[in-house]
Amino acid sequence: MYYYNIHDIIKVKSEINLQELEYFSSKEFSDPDITLLIRSFSKDSDMSKFRATRKLMTDNFESGGSQYTIKYTEHFGSSGAQFQIKFNGSKIEVSINELISRSKHVTYVNLVEPILRFLFLSKEYILLHSACMSSPTGQGFFLSAPPDTGKTTTVIKCVKHGFYFLSDDMTIINLPNTAVCFPKSMTISAHTYRTAVEAQSSSHNSDNDTNNKKGMRIRSLIHSKTGRSLMHKLADHNVPIFTINTIGQSRIKPPKYHISDIIKDAKIKDKTTINSLFFLEKGSAGEKEEKMIRISVDDALKRAIENSDDAFLFPPYSDLIKYLRIEGKTAYDLLEAEKKMMEELLSSIDCYILKSSGRKWSDMILDKFST
Repeated sequence: MYYYNIHDIIKVKSEINLQELEYFSSKEFSDPDITLLIRSFSKDSDMSKFRATRKLMTDNFESGGSQYTIKYTEHFGSSGAQFQIKFNGSKIEVSINELISRSKHVTYVNLVEPILRFLFLSKEYILLHSACMSSPTGQGFFLSAPPDTGKTTTVIKCVKHGFYFLSDDMTIINLPNTAVCFPKSMTISAHTYRTAVEAQSSSHNSDNDTNNKKGMRIRSLIHSKTGRSLMHKLADHNVPIFTINTIGQSRIKPPKYHISDIIKDAKIKDKTTINSLFFLEKGSAGEKEEKMIRISVDDALKRAIENSDDAFLFPPYSDLIKYLRIEGKTAYDLLEAEKKMMEELLSSIDCYILKSSGRKWSDMILDKFST
């Protein structure tokens, strides 16, 4: 078994190694919040048969109690992707079949992380889709953008210049304005590849990196924005999307690298006080100058929620959200609480749009915090 203690807020016990939670690896503990198991559903009559569509079923959900079960299966029955989620108050047991367990990334991103989002909310924390860093002088800030905009590239460039790293993709927020690190491995997309290789070379990593760079290049091209866009489009049709995604990502692993794999002497900070939030935005081709635009709390709230939802909407999350309930609070109750908490956070910090047609957001950030 593997054990992960996320800042003593949420504890995860898992039968598979979850690379994204490696930073939180801990000694054995009892009473986990999330338990992840591998099991066969071949003897479950609801799950084992072939069917014409994806199917999500519930046991005891309609009673309104805190103990109930969600089951998910696809066209191929026991030969395809299947999982089960048992809720018992604030304790959650996730069971996946052997097929899903072959892709640790799919298991985490498509099952564990959405559940983490709601568990954090039930404990009055936000798991926000954002990067987080702190300047060398201790000024904390978020970076928010839709997937594949350039957030990871910007993070790598800033860390290379001595900024402290807290997260690249998800950040834990404790009101009023404290960010707690969530340094999971970064996905090196095709447009981030060159920045990552340059940072590796300049940080005096070992001479064995040549093969790693070749592998990074191939995997970054496959796991690109185009590939993910195709999967999102397929999800709108009656196809076994979870099975396809699992098989694809088990055969060609996502290009996942920890910040210290890219920059050997990267400095990770446990927590920081947030002063600013920057939304990265691409300027039009005709715009030559970079712009930093101050925006209202309402505008920032709308953008932050859209970017965060975009990171969680891949099936089966979009299917099971209406069946999610933690200690009497539905997913919609928790999302409303998240919105209010976000509004409180954004009211206490400065929010900006960083607009650049040449992806020069890191230069703009370095200029801002050098003054």
